[in-house]
Order: sequence, then structure tokens, then C-alpha cells
Amino acid sequence: MLRGVTVERVVETLVSAAVPRALALREVTTIAESPIFAGAVPLARDARRLGQLARLRRELEAQSSHATEVERRADVTADEFFSRYVAGGIPVVLSDVVTRWPAFARWTPELFRAEYGDATIDIVDGRDADPDYDRNTPKHTRTVTMREYIERILAAGETNDFYAVAQNRNLDRDALQPLWADLTLPSEILDATRSKGCAALWIGPAGTVTPLHHDTSNILFAQIYGRKRFVLASPFETELMRDAVGVYASADPETPLEQMPAWLAAVRFLRLDLAPGELLYLPVGWWHHVRALDVSISVALNGFITPNRFEWYKPGQV
Repeated sequence: MLRGVTVERVVETLVSAAVPRALALREVTTIAESPIFAGAVPLARDARRLGQLARLRRELEAQSSHATEVERRADVTADEFFSRYVAGGIPVVLSDVVTRWPAFARWTPELFRAEYGDATIDIVDGRDADPDYDRNTPKHTRTVTMREYIERILAAGETNDFYAVAQNRNLDRDALQPLWADLTLPSEILDATRSKGCAALWIGPAGTVTPLHHDTSNILFAQIYGRKRFVLASPFETELMRDAVGVYASADPETPLEQMPAWLAAVRFLRLDLAPGELLYLPVGWWHHVRALDVSISVALNGFITPNRFEWYKPGQV
């Protein structure tokens, strides 16, 4: 009834299931006249209205130029970036930003081993044994030297068992501060004074997977070495909120299509391979699943010059 079904229809459904009509009518009428039901009606109406709003946005997005693939652009001005992509919540790949950084020419696993081998970093280890490895990152975090870690990566082949991730905050470590000289941040987009806590270094072998989740800020994700495969979905694909926990969706977009439940197969996913030298703008709230196709080094940045804190956006906690 909170979804708009009439008392009469509920009664008839109960009667068709062999409930005596008088009993069905009495019980349904009692519910309909209760103060609890009266209080719930406006809340349910609001939920239906918001559901329609999300559906409207989703159907309009399906008609847009970015409905089937993420744009790749060069020479995007800061004004266009903020007015079109940030304000519009539209992901885009910028092809001419990272290629100008010294990091693009310099950063390799071998360089990290040679120049920062004695530095200690945190990594996440033993991920394969935990189906919730990403949510349980603190439990699996341990400290190693950069040399030990790089040698393990180069010997491992394809694996998801270990990874240096954003939550490890390795770019905040004193020993790795010289890396900042290799990052030429666009000052018209990012606030150079807000580096600590606003940047994350990702280093890992081929095969690492970050499961489907959303962030609570806008992100610039710079691919410096190796390739990563992204699967993206708009926050208006509300089916992904089903059974979500915190910022994590329960769905796996890598599930073969023939094995996907109907509700997941109906979600509109965008897929792209991010090449070395490319910068992906990930709007706040966009779901993304990430797989490293090669040994990979990436940097994620969220110290925008505009307000960029949306910690309240966690529909998975509602």
C-alpha cells in the first residue's frame, strides 16, 4: 500500500490466496487507518518521487553523447573542466596532462627500487584469502621496504594477493616526498598547498582488483606506468545500491553476462582501458571497478581548488 496499491487490490490478492474476505478486509483496513501507516505514507511518497527523479536523469544520460563511452579529450581548459565535467558529473579522460609530467618519463618499478629501495611503505597483503579484502584493508596492512615490495611484484606475475593502495597513504611518507617533484599538478584545478592526505600512490602487479565502489570526492586518477581497466556506472544507476555496504556495491561487473542477474544486466556500464599517460576524471559518486592489466603505478588526486568533500554521500549506509 505504501507503493500505491489500493486497499481493494490488496484485499482481492489476499482473497485469491484463500484468506477469508472479511478477515482480509478487517486486517488491511486496520493497517490503512493506523497512525504508523499515516506517518509512513509521506516518506514512501518522497521515496517514489526521488526514484522517478533518478530514473529521469538515467534516461537522459542514456541519450547523451557519453552514453556508451568515456570521452577522451586534449586541451580542456579549467573553465570547461569545471563547468562541463565537474558540474555535469561526467567522467572524461584527459590525454595531455600526465604526458607532461617528469613522472611519465621516469617512474618505473626499477627506478622505485633503485632510488627508494630503503624507504619503508605500507602494503595490503593476503588479499586472496579474504572475500572482503578491500573493506578490510587495515587488517591486511603491513610494512615492507620499497626494494622488497618491487622485487616481489616483478617476480609475482598476475595476482591480486598484495597491493599498495590509497589507504596506505604512502605519498605522505617523508622518504617519498621527492616524488612530488615529478608531478606537475595543474594549478588551475588542484591546490598545490593541499598535498598531504589529498594524493594516493598505487603500486602493484598485474591482476590487482579494486571492487565496485564509489568515492566521496571527485578524483583525478593518473595512470603513469602500465594499464588499468575501469568499469564505470553513473550514481543514477540506482540498482547498484541494492545490498550496498558503505561505499561498496555487492555487484561484480566482471560477471559473465549469461550469469548476471537480470537487475545487474540492466545496469549501463562504461568500460575503458586507461593507458600510461592518461588522466581519468572520476566524478564523485560514480561507481568504478578497477583491474590492473600490467604491473602498474598510478596516482590519485582530490585536492581540488573547489569544494570537494562529500562524505555524507553514502547511500550504502542508509
